Amino acid sequence: MLFLRPVRCRDCRQRFWVRNPHAYVAVGSALTVGAILIALVWLVIEENMADYYVGPVSEIELENPAIPGNGNPGRDHEEHLNAATTGVKPPAGTAATRNTGPASPATPGPADDHYFTVRLYQESAEKGDSDAQYKLGLLYLTGNGALQDFAEAAKWLKLAAEQGYGPAQYELGLIYRTGYGVAIDQVQSYVWLNLAAAAGVQQAVTARDEIMHTLSPKQLLQAQKISRDWLSARLKPKTTGEKANQAEPGD
Repeated sequence: MLFLRPVRCRDCRQRFWVRNPHAYVAVGSALTVGAILIALVWLVIEENMADYYVGPVSEIELENPAIPGNGNPGRDHEEHLNAATTGVKPPAGTAATRNTGPASPATPGPADDHYFTVRLYQESAEKGDSDAQYKLGLLYLTGNGALQDFAEAAKWLKLAAEQGYGPAQYELGLIYRTGYGVAIDQVQSYVWLNLAAAAGVQQAVTARDEIMHTLSPKQLLQAQKISRDWLSARLKPKTTGEKANQAEPGD
C-alpha cells in the first residue's frame, strides 16, 4: 500500500488504487540518506578501532609481576641497560688498547668471543677502577658480551657504587628494587637511588621518588639516615693514620 494512492471516480463514486510516483522518490531518498549515515558511522568505528589495536602476542611486552611500584620499572630497567651497553668500548690502559706491537693475524674463535669483552674490563676492575667495575657489572647484568650472572653483576656494581660512582649507585638501586642478584630491599633501593640523585644522575630522581611511595614513614626515615651517614663518612676528612695506611710502600 506504500506505493499506491486511493482515487475516487466522480461518475461511479467507486474508489480505486493507483501507483504513487512520489512514494518511490521518497523511499529512494530515505534509502540513500540511510546508506550515507551507515557509511559515516562505519568510518568512525574503523578509526576508533585503529586507536585501540592490540598487536599479536609476539609484539606485546609482558609486565613484570615481581616488581613493585608504579609503571613497569623492570621493562624500563631493561631498556636502559640495552642502551647503556650499546657501543661499550674497552677501558683505557687494558691490553686491548695498549700498542704491543704488530697486530696478530689470528682472531678470537667462537669460544673466545663469549668472554672477550669481560677480559677487557676485568683487569682494570680488579685494580679498583670504578668505571670498569660499573661496565663489567652491566655486562654481567645484561648478558651482552658475558654470561648473564646477576650475582656477579651485583658484586661489581656494589664495588663501584661504594666508591661514589653515580651511575653504579643508580643501577644498584634498581637491582635492589627488582631483585636481580640481591634480595629485594626497598630501603636499600631508596638509599642508593638517593645517593645517585645526589651525584647528579637525573634518572635516579624519578626512580627514588617512586620507591619513596612504597616505604612506610619509619622506613623512609631509616633510608634517609643511611644515605646521610654514608655521604658524611665519605666526605669526612681522613685522619693521618688512614692516609698512611693508603700510602704506597716506600713513599
